[in-house]
Amino acid sequence: MGPDRLSCGAPHTWEGHVELSTGDVAQNQHTERTAGLAGGAVVLSKMGPKTVGQELPGTDMAVFCLLCGKRFQAQSALQQHMEVHAGVRSYICSECNRTFPSHTALKRHLRSHTGDHPYECEFCGSCFRDESTLKSHKRIHTGEKPYECNGCGKKFSLKHQLETHYRVHTGEKPFECKLCHQRSRDYSAMIKHLRTHNGASPYQCTICTEYCPSLSSMQKHMKGHKPEEIPPDWRIEKTYLYLCYV
Repeated sequence: MGPDRLSCGAPHTWEGHVELSTGDVAQNQHTERTAGLAGGAVVLSKMGPKTVGQELPGTDMAVFCLLCGKRFQAQSALQQHMEVHAGVRSYICSECNRTFPSHTALKRHLRSHTGDHPYECEFCGSCFRDESTLKSHKRIHTGEKPYECNGCGKKFSLKHQLETHYRVHTGEKPFECKLCHQRSRDYSAMIKHLRTHNGASPYQCTICTEYCPSLSSMQKHMKGHKPEEIPPDWRIEKTYLYLCYV
């Protein structure tokens, strides 16, 4: 039997009912998988199916990304989010020309130029550029380790620590030195390796070949060059002395 069609003429495949908890009451809600949305989405409605593409008011509807499960209250927000999975990076930093998949990511990055650190740790007073970094930092104080390796059971405070550790089991070495092509499991090991090349720093200016110890120092260095010296296709990524395949 073919897919049901609603009055709008768009194809929809029915997946039955989903049990969701709203407050203390679990309600049966129809689940509608939309065929025409980039990447796909699950639309949950207390009132049954809704027309695809409309704004989702209040708590009457919720849209979930099928790829990562993130929840949105508006179709437009989901469509912008899908660009992250598609690899679209249409937001450009006016300071360093780096590109980002969303306005939120660009806004967070801009704080690296302005020095704005509005999120303060209640335990030690350290300040951070964004809330997620603060949340990760606070685990140092609380001892929370929510990320567990399914290979050996070792636990970690940060997701990237688990991802790096897991390479011990897989043998993966995604960082490659541009100077000698040696591979490393993680960024810090690659930085240590680069210094074996006559003390080379991980970033090198493509215009004057000067080395910089950090990305922020490279960004400041580039401001010292005249605009006409910088090629139109220049990107900060070109200064990296390593390649990353993750």
